[in-house]
Amino acid sequence: MKRIEGRTDRQEYERRIAPRSLLRILWQKQLHILARVTIPLGARLAIYRAMGIRIGHGVFVGLDTYLGCQFPELIEIEDDVTISFRVTVVVHDDARRMSGVIPGQLEGTVAPVRFRRGCYIGAGALILPGITVGEGAVVAAGAVVTRDVPPHQVVAGVPARTIKETDG
Repeated sequence: MKRIEGRTDRQEYERRIAPRSLLRILWQKQLHILARVTIPLGARLAIYRAMGIRIGHGVFVGLDTYLGCQFPELIEIEDDVTISFRVTVVVHDDARRMSGVIPGQLEGTVAPVRFRRGCYIGAGALILPGITVGEGAVVAAGAVVTRDVPPHQVVAGVPARTIKETDG
């Protein structure tokens, strides 16, 4: 499967770049439901990997975390990342229709989300499509991340803004 680097038309992605059967989509969604409630961390990570999410070593993903089950292959989690509970990671949206309501579905875009080594995502944060959270960065609980987070920065708020640098 080819990887994309930035925002890509959803229909093009689904038809040409990463086609998948309805059965596979259903399987990924069932795995996602199971992963969100699986208590043993090792089993939870194994399920997320089976969905297609790339996960490094020493990673923690909290319970009830939503990791874009429609296109899990667009999520990359490097080593030593902590994603707290109830975090939402979105890899697709309807960006083309934000200026108004236009009939139709699947008219949006997809974009990869990357968590670089050692970053921390606080409880209830929302990470939007196309975001890279830099190495050693911290996203505060409840933050809505609408743009890339530079390495070793602490971001908070809605939308998330840099509030300080990390000590490391």
